[in-house]
Amino acid sequence: MADIKPKHFTEEEIVELLTEVTDEELQKCHKHELVPSKDVILFQGTPGEALVKDTKGNEYIDFTSQAWSLGIGYIQQDVMFAAMEQMKHISHARNQFQTIPRIKLVNKLSEMAPGDLKNVVLNTQGGSVAVEVALKLAMVNRPAMQDIFITMWGGYHGNTLALMAPTHFMPLVVRYKGFGREHFVKSPFPYCYRCPFGQKDISECGDLCLTMLQKTIDYGCQGLPIGVLLEPIQGPTGEVPAPPEFIKGAREVCNKNNLLLIFDESQTAFGRIGTMFAAEYYDAVPDLMALTKALGGGFPMGATLASEKLGMFTPAEQHSTFSANPVCYAAALVNLELIQRLDLPKRAEEMGKYLMKRFLELQENYPIMGDVRGIGLFQGVELVKDPRTKEPANTAAEHFVEEALKRGLILDLCQPVITLRGQFIRSTLTIKPPLVLTREQVDRAMEIFEECLQTVTPLIKT
Repeated sequence: MADIKPKHFTEEEIVELLTEVTDEELQKCHKHELVPSKDVILFQGTPGEALVKDTKGNEYIDFTSQAWSLGIGYIQQDVMFAAMEQMKHISHARNQFQTIPRIKLVNKLSEMAPGDLKNVVLNTQGGSVAVEVALKLAMVNRPAMQDIFITMWGGYHGNTLALMAPTHFMPLVVRYKGFGREHFVKSPFPYCYRCPFGQKDISECGDLCLTMLQKTIDYGCQGLPIGVLLEPIQGPTGEVPAPPEFIKGAREVCNKNNLLLIFDESQTAFGRIGTMFAAEYYDAVPDLMALTKALGGGFPMGATLASEKLGMFTPAEQHSTFSANPVCYAAALVNLELIQRLDLPKRAEEMGKYLMKRFLELQENYPIMGDVRGIGLFQGVELVKDPRTKEPANTAAEHFVEEALKRGLILDLCQPVITLRGQFIRSTLTIKPPLVLTREQVDRAMEIFEECLQTVTPLIKT
């Protein structure tokens, strides 16, 4: 098929429809849209970079990769070409029919996957579906009387009614409760800066979280659970990397108790932490793995990887009308090839070390930076009122994000940690830029970062 041309519209009409907007239209949208959004209208990304402009011409360095999804940068040329090329052939197919991009993407993921995670389920809805597929397959492969999963304190696995149950509880800001809460039991996660057991010296911890995982299996469940679902690095709750001994220990605990280990690698996979998968970094291969975000190169994608030891679904157990979009598959396929060709995991490791060095230098002069943590380009900076008491600087953190945006740096905050007795923590700045980030962009971002530190530090006293 030749280049696509409009049939019932002129090219100018469609271009105008997609590139021009008035303030009145924006305000009307704000009025009718059920989910709040910012006033900034992102408009033009710089191909293959961490830069984006808004409709007013302001340019930003994006330290969020737009929900950690643009690992290869904005509108990367090879990925965009792949999507446009696929559109010339077929743009939608039912789940039961194969397409060329689907065949090659399944094979590619199977080849890249760590250990024996060679079996694949694709979707174009994202991480919630990928995690739910993992849970369903785990249930298919365990006796019917087993219907309990262990998840972690602070875990985040999706926003659907089913996935809000294993996700950490956020009263007040989430006004509904997840369905099926009786199927999930939570165990402590090693958030070492704020130790769940109040330990002051991490070296004396003695793997308490790992001990509690075994005790949760022994005493916290009404029967033997099916498996353990966890993020190797907790993202939304504060960018918290698990110590290697915890992840390896969780694998051993699952082996000892004949449980399935499920990694939610929605945010860690495809190079962000210096390896293609967190399973490789931690040298611990799960039985199931959920993937999304950076998989699609900016297109909606999700995937679930499963051990070859596990049985397959029946067609009735796993299908969806829009789970086989060949345009998204084509984009994802070229995206994965590109990540390997450019060796972006290595780049993330190198740039992550440089970024961490710059943060630690700032921390020496600004005690508001209570903790700087992370691996590769998966980092978090937790702001506190007092580094001794670790009281969260929630208001300062909120203003920090606003000030950074004014200066041309896109940041975000972690999800809130809220308890019914009134505790509220939302003071960690999320740092997950595209893996194509340059040293010059880091240097400019750090200039903005220091300006924001100088601006918000006085807020602590008020």
